[in-house]
Amino acid sequence: MIDPLLKSYTSDLAVLCVEDDPVGAAIIHKMLEPLFGHVYSASNGAEGVREFQQQQPDLIVSDLMMPVMDGISMLREIRKSNQKTPVLLMTASLEHVHLVEAINLGVSKFLAKPLRVDALQRALFAVTRELYLERVAEQARQQEVELLQYRNRYHSLQQELAQAKERHIVNNLFETQYLQHADHGGWLVDLLQQPRDIMSGDSYSVVRTNDNTLLLFLADAMGHGLSASVTSMLATAFFNYAVQGYSSGELEFAALATSVMNFAAQNLLEDEVFSGLVLELDPQRKSVQLASCGMPALLLARNGRVERIRGANPPVSAFLPPLQLQRINLDGVSDILLATDGLGDAATREGGAYRERLSTDLLGTATTRELFAQYSCQSDDSQNDDDITIVRLTAVATEGQRHCFTAPPTLAGLSYLQTQASQQLEAAGAAGERLDNLELALSEALLNAFEHGFLGMGADKPRLMQDDAYDGLVMAAAPEQGVEISLELILVPRMGRLQVWLEVADPGSGFEVPNRCDRHDRKSAATATAGRGFMIMQRSVDLVRYNPAGNRLLLMQMFDVETTQN
Repeated sequence: MIDPLLKSYTSDLAVLCVEDDPVGAAIIHKMLEPLFGHVYSASNGAEGVREFQQQQPDLIVSDLMMPVMDGISMLREIRKSNQKTPVLLMTASLEHVHLVEAINLGVSKFLAKPLRVDALQRALFAVTRELYLERVAEQARQQEVELLQYRNRYHSLQQELAQAKERHIVNNLFETQYLQHADHGGWLVDLLQQPRDIMSGDSYSVVRTNDNTLLLFLADAMGHGLSASVTSMLATAFFNYAVQGYSSGELEFAALATSVMNFAAQNLLEDEVFSGLVLELDPQRKSVQLASCGMPALLLARNGRVERIRGANPPVSAFLPPLQLQRINLDGVSDILLATDGLGDAATREGGAYRERLSTDLLGTATTRELFAQYSCQSDDSQNDDDITIVRLTAVATEGQRHCFTAPPTLAGLSYLQTQASQQLEAAGAAGERLDNLELALSEALLNAFEHGFLGMGADKPRLMQDDAYDGLVMAAAPEQGVEISLELILVPRMGRLQVWLEVADPGSGFEVPNRCDRHDRKSAATATAGRGFMIMQRSVDLVRYNPAGNRLLLMQMFDVETTQN
């Protein structure tokens, strides 16, 4: 009689029976067949090896003494590639030497011959129960792995959605624009962020108000991960809401800064703190208003020297005292540097904190990318687990040699402007690949001014090129009297280097430019009107900006040449 429990263990298994005696093989086969899903047979050890390699059974029942190859030799060959398959070894007598080797080869049970049904079933019960439990455990492990993979996919999706929301909340409307002031120059924002986690504790927002001032919010929440990110995102979202309808003025700024910091305080846990900064830059008044709570000192590059402006307020906590505001005059200021403490607190390779080098590197660099490269040379960024956000407010060409050129909007006029700029750059010592890249970017800027500023060519350019009408339209261009494209070139010596500004202005109402979406959707930016040329310029020079109206393009490139102040 077959034990139902044993049957539950063996029904899904395959067994290999190796027996040279035909009668004995038939009897054993008859015992095994009702129990196992598959029963394979072999008449000697050599056949047993071949059958095992072909069928890969779950269990072996084998005689010891057989012609061609005995059971021990067969098992020795099988164990070269398989160490786990259980073996029941049948024998009429077992010598000590065979016993020791059989045990070393992993024989699970020994069965005396002649074989009895009850002895076989007891041996099978012990061996197959272990196989069954292993399979159950493996299935449980597999289910656990699948559940873990599902949870990881779910968490990854949630993190991606949270990161997308984070990118949606943060604002840098000056990522590709600059704040034009009067007929030339102005201010631009150069921002770089180095988060350490999918969700960053640093956040920011940069907007332009209706009266042409610049508002900036910078946040650094305590800790890492989701909790810190939620705090920063809430404060940033509130700032974005609060600045709607903002008009510059001391009372308005005080109300804005106070409401933002109070909102942050109300959403902190008891043991949390929050560092934040609200800043207004007014290019007309040449001044900055500032409310800084627990943020690192603001650095000003003024007339070739660096001033350190410490914040007047402690970090925001559940209790927030009245805010102290600061006002800064911008006469002679070329750069304003704001950064979260992940930059200045970083340890340098020589010992000390990077803030000790920050002032020197501010004067010696022109962009946040250059500054971060200098930081990376002196500090091991891989060992810094704090988020880094760097915001650099740069005044456009406040000093230096200024060269102005104008030309009619024709191909010949564009060539003239390009030649004049190249001659001045070469005379100033600019050369090499960076000059080639600047000239490429200038060519794109001039062509953009011609196509969009004079011809009014916009979304119809691809159609004109497809219809072979583009060349004819360009060649037939006949500008009105007094209509010109202007090029302003400014050469600024900067600590043994040459900073080059190029501003191209056209007479049009403004070209179409990639909007805020191009940070989140590079494909859209590449296919937008003026998008390809703009991306070529971005890849070629250190900075590219356009004014809000879209009829001025600004390029900046640094050169390592020896210069003297004129």
